[in-house]
Amino acid sequence: MKKTAAAWLFTASLLCMPAPSASAASPTVSLRNVFRTIDAQVGWNPSTNQITVTREGVSLLFTPGSRIAYKNGVAITMDTPITIDKKTNLSMISVYAIYPLAKNNADEHHYIVQSGDTLSAIAKKYGVSVANLKEWSGLTTDRILPGEHIYTMNPNYIVESGDTLYSIAAKYETTVAAIKSANNLTSDLIALGQLLYIPTEQTVTPPSTYADGHFPLLNDTYGPFGNTYGDTRSYTLGETERVHEGNDIEANQWTPIFSVYDGRIVRKGWSTLGGWRLSIETPDKKTVFYYAHLAAYAKGITNGMQIKQGQLIGYVGSTGYGPAGTSGKFINHLHFGMYDSTTATWKALNPYTRLKWWEKQ
Repeated sequence: MKKTAAAWLFTASLLCMPAPSASAASPTVSLRNVFRTIDAQVGWNPSTNQITVTREGVSLLFTPGSRIAYKNGVAITMDTPITIDKKTNLSMISVYAIYPLAKNNADEHHYIVQSGDTLSAIAKKYGVSVANLKEWSGLTTDRILPGEHIYTMNPNYIVESGDTLYSIAAKYETTVAAIKSANNLTSDLIALGQLLYIPTEQTVTPPSTYADGHFPLLNDTYGPFGNTYGDTRSYTLGETERVHEGNDIEANQWTPIFSVYDGRIVRKGWSTLGGWRLSIETPDKKTVFYYAHLAAYAKGITNGMQIKQGQLIGYVGSTGYGPAGTSGKFINHLHFGMYDSTTATWKALNPYTRLKWWEKQ
């Protein structure tokens, strides 16, 4: 997670962004403001009338009035064209387009085949060749099936100065034991220039439900997180102790938050503990995903509205632990919870395994 000034500069403009017009195909936000909160560089080329956005591993090109955006040279069709707000003269982008465009696919090492996928489409997405995918994944034909695992990076790794088995395992989302087994190593010692085969099996087991969800934050915008579900908390509202019903993910204030799944907003507003929060129930009406301590909601967010997976819904903050408007009593972070909505009191569930799975996809 980068801690630069860019993540703090646009508080007022984010809160004051105009609501979308009645004719808009979807809610929109300021392109410049939302991308700068994730430390992206936003520019304007007057000779071509185009907007450029760059962040680690991602280069974007937009043309006002067009639904076509270019991500690392590949054309992607957005649901709504880039528009210019008449009052502010800001370029506006759909809240549904931000996540897929800003996500750095190069950070992904694995891909699980979805219905309708082809090797050529997967290769295009990750900027590699079909031959690469087949070689890395041990495929002999172009035929792939839903649920099949594809390796999107070269599993052959040459040891560099400063490498350890632990650092290599962390980089490639595997374990030291798996690397040692795949390379017949009897100790943790490795040599500069040594060729290692990185096993393709993922170390995170797919969850039984919602495995096709999205991580709520973009890569490179948050810090490492652990399983904080069940921890005790000191702010108790008069109780002797309180159990933490979720996982905390540290991020800079105003970092964009995206919906992990399709659903409907069933609760929106202030909570003494959670601050500004959102509860979104899944289409099967079995689960509620909970987002708390928000600095603000995305424009257009209302109680009862339908939400799409990957939609911008709010911004990381430190609100809560007091009356409406209280903030700053703890570090900025997203509290992410999961509840069984088939129970009368919404039984808390641990979302950690799903978060780790979504993070790796």
